[in-house]
Amino acid sequence: MDKTDERILDIMKDKARISFRELGEELGISRVAAMKRVRKLEDAGIIRQYNTCIYREDELTMFMDIETKPEKYDKVVKYITTRTAYIRQIFRTTGENRIHIVAVSDSVENLRYLAHMIQKKCGDDISFISAYVVKEVIKDVYGGVGNERKDRTDSQ
Repeated sequence: MDKTDERILDIMKDKARISFRELGEELGISRVAAMKRVRKLEDAGIIRQYNTCIYREDELTMFMDIETKPEKYDKVVKYITTRTAYIRQIFRTTGENRIHIVAVSDSVENLRYLAHMIQKKCGDDISFISAYVVKEVIKDVYGGVGNERKDRTDSQ
């Protein structure tokens, strides 16, 4: 990857729908050269997908961290991957048997219920669990949030 590829990624991070013509103009290269470079980045797995990020005022995001008992990791992962549409992402994190979950709902009650059900169904298999609702988005390069602050009320 060279400096032009890095510049392409920087431009596309904020404008994923930019045309190859516009991208080429910003880079000082042809439309075809811009297209070939983007395709090369896609083929290499550096650009993996294009998403539409929709911001909704009424959505709440919850982060949940779980540490499972060593022999129960797979069982807990199987449960949480099949339980609810509220869960958007599941990550295996550093440390033994640790899971990070991102869940989204329009009500704090739904998120509490999700956390409660995971605790109830997997409680004997979990050595640690914590859950936090996002209070404020300070920066989100994937969702187009830059320096503007999006405060949530403390009433949730």
